[in-house]
Amino acid sequence: MHGKLVGVIGALVLASPARADHTSLHATADGEVVTTDNLYSAGSGTGLLQPEMLFTVRPGVLYAYDAPQMIHDFNADAEIVGYLSRSEKPQVTGRAAWRSVFLPGPRTTLNMSISAGMGLLSLLTLRQTPDETTATVIPTGRIDIEQSDASESMSYISSKHTRVLQGVVGRYGFTDDGSGTTGETREVGGNLGFERTFRKDTLVLDASVMYVQFLRIAAPTSELFSRQDHQINPRGVATWRHDINKVWSTNLDGGVVFVNPIGSDKFNPGGMKRGGTFGVFGGQIAYVQPWGRTTLSARRNVEPNLFLAQNTVNDEANLQVAVPLTWFGGSLRRPKVAALASAGLAHTQLIDAESSELEGNFRVAHVDASLGYTPTPGQTYGVRYELVYQTGDSAAVMAVPAFVRNTLYVTFSLRYPARIAGEVPKRMKGMRSDRKDMMPAGAEEIIPDVLEQGQGDDR
Repeated sequence: MHGKLVGVIGALVLASPARADHTSLHATADGEVVTTDNLYSAGSGTGLLQPEMLFTVRPGVLYAYDAPQMIHDFNADAEIVGYLSRSEKPQVTGRAAWRSVFLPGPRTTLNMSISAGMGLLSLLTLRQTPDETTATVIPTGRIDIEQSDASESMSYISSKHTRVLQGVVGRYGFTDDGSGTTGETREVGGNLGFERTFRKDTLVLDASVMYVQFLRIAAPTSELFSRQDHQINPRGVATWRHDINKVWSTNLDGGVVFVNPIGSDKFNPGGMKRGGTFGVFGGQIAYVQPWGRTTLSARRNVEPNLFLAQNTVNDEANLQVAVPLTWFGGSLRRPKVAALASAGLAHTQLIDAESSELEGNFRVAHVDASLGYTPTPGQTYGVRYELVYQTGDSAAVMAVPAFVRNTLYVTFSLRYPARIAGEVPKRMKGMRSDRKDMMPAGAEEIIPDVLEQGQGDDR
């Protein structure tokens, strides 16, 4: 696999000069120095809280290709985690991703992506910007994770006011607590949707179905037990978007999910399983300017929790903000300093795989904020603070005690050369009915993702 990737990159680099303006190859490096009072989210009162100072460095490569009807970007990096307060061999993991957008016709947009990676669960939020993170139940202790996913989505403009939507997705997740207990989650499914746009309103009808498999292998000394569950989960959701004015918009959605167990548990072949029906609904209000955004959302949803290897019902509220601070220099379009932040609350219950009854009771609070300074394109330095508070419960697949974790990051992100031939838009789902908050193919983020590669480039 690695040999093939090197071969592809080499062929692209040696492409003919006529195509040189459509491609770019970059060396990247990002990382942080981290100070935390609870590295592995150990339960409060257990005596296992571990204050730690560590650093992460991610040297990598970014390749971009831009053509009139398609954009591709491929990035890969190695993550090196070293500890400053103890002599321990650095841990090395890695990640790679490919994203693309195709315009096969004047009415059709096709997006595809593939990614895979591994690392420590306690450092997972660093792969997201602070305005994207949410409150999520996680197990405690040192958890190693592996993740991969692939997706395809297509939008076809069927008439002046209607669109047909289609998508396929597959995900895999693996967790290992280092004591012999592992969990695996596999998902594959697809959706079909129809969108009708009016003057200030949009109605979207979406139907999807997911096949989910959960597998847990418990350590011989564990009080837990091994199990395997299979489910087919159909879902139907209706969404209404309304533009209040040029900057304010709302989004309301509601539907139903049917959790349908199938097959048998090889660890408990005689066990009987029952299906369950759950309502899902939510609301969102957004303030979107060309230079910034604020979103407040509240939602009840049913979704698999990768880290617990079990289906969950989540009630959550999130506030997300991105603001340029132009008095430090730059312009609204390319500020030298930007603030990104999110705050979230979540109440999570588990869906019992046999009875489909709700069990467990977890509450999570999460705050994530950063200031990023971009003196020149391709260089960003920042400070980031994260607070996680989680109440515990013994009903989960893994025992999950309560914990509190405070973490401070000093970050950097570098890219050379700075200019990228083309970038796939990171946020493809718009909030507004008039779609003015959606970026066209190849456009850049106005508020730079200050902890990500690819921000603030002059094109």
